[in-house]
Amino acid sequence: MALALLSPLSAQSGAAADAVSKVTATFYGDAETAKGFTWYTAPASDGSDLQVVEKTKAAPDFSKALTFTGTRSASTHPVSFPRETVHKAEASGLKPGTAYYFRVGDAKLGLWSGDGTFRTAPPSGAFTFIDLTDTQAANEEESILSSATIAKAFATVPDAGFLAVNGDIVDNGSSEKQWGWLLGHAQGSLMNTTILPAAGNHELQRNSFIEHFDLKTPPGSRTYTGAYYSVDYVNAHFIVLNTNETSLTYADFSRAQAKWLKADAAAARARGAKWLIVLMHKGPYTTSSHATDTDINGWRGVRTRVAPMLEKLGVDLVLQGHDHIYARTRPIKEDGTAAAPFKRAEVLNGEKIDYEVDPKGTIYLIPATAGPKTYYRNKKLRPDFYRLFEHAEENHAAAYGPEGSWGRSVRGQIQNFTAVTIDGAKLTAVSYEINQSSNNARPYVIDQFGIIKE
Repeated sequence: MALALLSPLSAQSGAAADAVSKVTATFYGDAETAKGFTWYTAPASDGSDLQVVEKTKAAPDFSKALTFTGTRSASTHPVSFPRETVHKAEASGLKPGTAYYFRVGDAKLGLWSGDGTFRTAPPSGAFTFIDLTDTQAANEEESILSSATIAKAFATVPDAGFLAVNGDIVDNGSSEKQWGWLLGHAQGSLMNTTILPAAGNHELQRNSFIEHFDLKTPPGSRTYTGAYYSVDYVNAHFIVLNTNETSLTYADFSRAQAKWLKADAAAARARGAKWLIVLMHKGPYTTSSHATDTDINGWRGVRTRVAPMLEKLGVDLVLQGHDHIYARTRPIKEDGTAAAPFKRAEVLNGEKIDYEVDPKGTIYLIPATAGPKTYYRNKKLRPDFYRLFEHAEENHAAAYGPEGSWGRSVRGQIQNFTAVTIDGAKLTAVSYEINQSSNNARPYVIDQFGIIKE
């Protein structure tokens, strides 16, 4: 008899002897034909088996499944004894634009996860993805809040093809208990999507990021503090950077990563990528606490050294994390000034939306936080710095003060996420907010913008 997926509440204690836990599905190579999977078990399970079958019925028939065998290794950060085993496997030879069921586990023991689903990338057409960041939770209650944000995001954007996460997935990357909390409580969402994750500074501990995600990283690249990699999806090229590295040239990047970035972006353009989108945790343009950090605005900082590189490479949109506030720039040129906009107005969700037409610069967006932790505007910033931003309000959580008497602390009052749709030469981004004290904690639109290429 197959054993069930670890329940959310038992996830906090790690992999039980009769459970598969912390399952994630990621892009691995060709997004149209392949997928990567990671899961955890107790050491007694030494099988790393993956079964995939097309989703043609209401329930899967795994007797007709494609089967794949993966690898296993001991977890670097065991939550407690007994230690856990990390399993990884890749499915290949899949059909583009096709929905599949999957399960992972140990066929010999009859130990399986619950049934999950995913869809491979279509070869063409419009697509939508969800972007959020900083789900980091200091305790299990806060992880429930972060997981609820993910669930509400998918309920609001049910056609989202994948979930991009801009780092700080947990509060302490070396704590398997925290990974179990988040991935356990969010399993209802994460078992039915593909994750495009970036490493945050809270995942810089030894192997804590790469052990939880099966990613095809560049040959020879280091994955000790995180990972950098890229994915083609329809006509867009997604570049995921690791801001946990350092060098004499860059505060948060190795020179090897910077070299790879330039070559990867150039190769994507040569293949015909219409859009270049970057995910990075420590972003160049922010309006909160980290905006004046030396690794952001110092002589080796990402604003000083990396942002000009991104614009020169033709990056259209940078999705950031780290600063827990909502902010969106105007198109930023290589010299750090805002380009004069040429906008086209349309109506979306009953409101005006401005599309930047062929912007002469890169737009930077921080979708605030999907978890409990919020920051306020940085009072050290010069007033003229804010002229680089199209949207730079104070965090809406500020209205509630530093403490309160709600069931959760005030720091958990406001959560955000963004839905991005790419349809040929048109990109549309709609940002949502959740206020735990109003609108029955249902998401509502706070900002929307777009880019048109002519």
